[in-house]
Amino acid sequence: MTLQTPNLDDRKFQDIVSEARSKIPLYCPKWTDYNLSDPGITLIEIFAWMVDMLLYRLNRVPEKNYIKFMDLIGIRLEPPKPANVNVTFRLSAPQPEPVTIPRGAEVATVRTETQDAISFTTNQDFTILLPTLVYALTTHDDNTYTDVMPALKNPDLRVPVFQEVPQENDTLYLGYSEDLAAHTLLLTIQSSIEGIGVDPEDPPWAWEYWDGEHERWSPLRLESDTTGGLNTNGHVILHLPLTGAMKEVNGQYACWIRCRAIEPRSGQGAYGSSPMVRSIISESIGGTVPASHALRVTNELLGQSDGTHGQRFQLQNVPVMSREPGETVEVETENEGEFEPWQEVGDFADSGPTDPHFICDSVSGEIQFGPSIRQPSGEERQYGRLLPNGRRVRFTSYRSGGGVIGNVGEGTITVLKSSIPYVDSVVNFEGARGGTDAETLEHAKLRAPRILRANTRAVTNEDFEYLALEASPRVARARCISPGDTADPQGPPPGAVRLLLVPPVAESEGYIPAEQLEVPKQVREEVKSYLDERRLLATRLDIDTPQYVPVAVAAQVRVKRGSDHQQVMADVERRLYHYINPAYGGADGNGWPFGRSLSLSEVYAVLQGINKVDYIEEVKIFPVDPETGQQQETTARISIAPYSLLCSHKHEVTVVE
Repeated sequence: MTLQTPNLDDRKFQDIVSEARSKIPLYCPKWTDYNLSDPGITLIEIFAWMVDMLLYRLNRVPEKNYIKFMDLIGIRLEPPKPANVNVTFRLSAPQPEPVTIPRGAEVATVRTETQDAISFTTNQDFTILLPTLVYALTTHDDNTYTDVMPALKNPDLRVPVFQEVPQENDTLYLGYSEDLAAHTLLLTIQSSIEGIGVDPEDPPWAWEYWDGEHERWSPLRLESDTTGGLNTNGHVILHLPLTGAMKEVNGQYACWIRCRAIEPRSGQGAYGSSPMVRSIISESIGGTVPASHALRVTNELLGQSDGTHGQRFQLQNVPVMSREPGETVEVETENEGEFEPWQEVGDFADSGPTDPHFICDSVSGEIQFGPSIRQPSGEERQYGRLLPNGRRVRFTSYRSGGGVIGNVGEGTITVLKSSIPYVDSVVNFEGARGGTDAETLEHAKLRAPRILRANTRAVTNEDFEYLALEASPRVARARCISPGDTADPQGPPPGAVRLLLVPPVAESEGYIPAEQLEVPKQVREEVKSYLDERRLLATRLDIDTPQYVPVAVAAQVRVKRGSDHQQVMADVERRLYHYINPAYGGADGNGWPFGRSLSLSEVYAVLQGINKVDYIEEVKIFPVDPETGQQQETTARISIAPYSLLCSHKHEVTVVE
């Protein structure tokens, strides 16, 4: 049972007025007019109002004590987190020398009448390299390769990209000596009209790159193709993601991209013969850089030391983002103009008198240096090095900003606020994600009991799940499976635990591609490293992804007369996609519960409350094969394994009036 906090005085305004009026005959027997217009009654009400305010403040004392206790155990409000996005810079033209996009370059959304521009800054330096094409291979089975690089260098020869009659998985490989991850490539191709039979606007091919994060070939972003499917002279513009990596193909290590023939869709024209290429010239015309919704401030002077203990300084821009390597306080040394970096710590409990330590409150922006505390023996002990008198203090660099306002949509970051030579434009092809507001005091109160339950060590299932969410912002949900779990007889062996991670997804009310539900290798390593420092020594940790079971819903709804059919259809689809969502779905909005089935009656209940929907005529639910994407037989109930999750495939909604 929850401990009940006593109400120190539960009297209210009217109680105090009534009690005071009841004392009038005792102390003032000649006072007989108790009307509200009587001046004495007015004085009693003023007195009651003042006492009521005092009682209100008195009853706030337990809450204040609770907050002070939270402060004693080291609980701090979490600062806002910045939204992160990849922004693509475009050069005005290919350059003869590498071009560097500096760290801290500022870009923004367009300012409107109702909203100020939202600024983002790049997180790192990025150099747009000059690509050097060193390898060109063709293959029909990824076992036998033909070197066509000498032929591409001879203007009198033509290179068949595929077999004489192209077949699925015929491939042209292009290898570069430089690591071109995050580059925008311009391929100038000279071709002959040989690959007949295809639609020049929709050829049956796929441009792919080697994804080092997921260790597989993944689709490239194809911006434009003016070659008509490699049938005429023209240009192909490709965007390599940041996850691109070098790879060995046919014994040759390079940065590879490839053009692969795929099976034509229904109604899509197929190649009757292979397209022929005379030459390929590769140039870089841009690059993609990670950016955050934050303002970067460099070398901010905080003030001058007065030589006292526990000095405090204030940053000008708050709140402050989590510090990155190199972002710290510097204190001037004996040599004027020379600064020494100090180290940020969480508290001064383990700081000695010679340790150059400081504390930074991310929410308030306050910088605190070590205090001097009198010991029981009467001795004064300095925690952290004392700032010498007269020395200047500065912050090398920090980022201020964050919040949900930074979660802007794709194609909205188009303004260059920093002038960068040869850079013509900027755009974000994906929406910004991950921005959260600063933690509220009420949320911190809810967090306090979990911190007290020894969450600095991973012992129980709840510990692993809680710490996994703390380890990385790119984890939306976590579920731990331990040996002997009755819900999963085929669980991990004794001495091991299995942790299932669900990543945050960009779309909470739309179709989520399967690749977005995969946890990147970098995130797995980040979580594992964080938990390895906190798990029991004899416990083996395995990190995995839940088994996702796609489900498609076909719904026919009847709407009220005069309703906008398209709007109702969109509302129904959004409700379905949001409800059957592994990260944000379910009845409580915290993600579809692990192992929970889906029934027809549940879908009816979800759809019935939508505005302008009169009633639901018919609903069908289909399990979908995750490998082929094919719908299976309709069923009244979809049951899944204990630690599996349902996710939405493509739903079909029909609206009738």
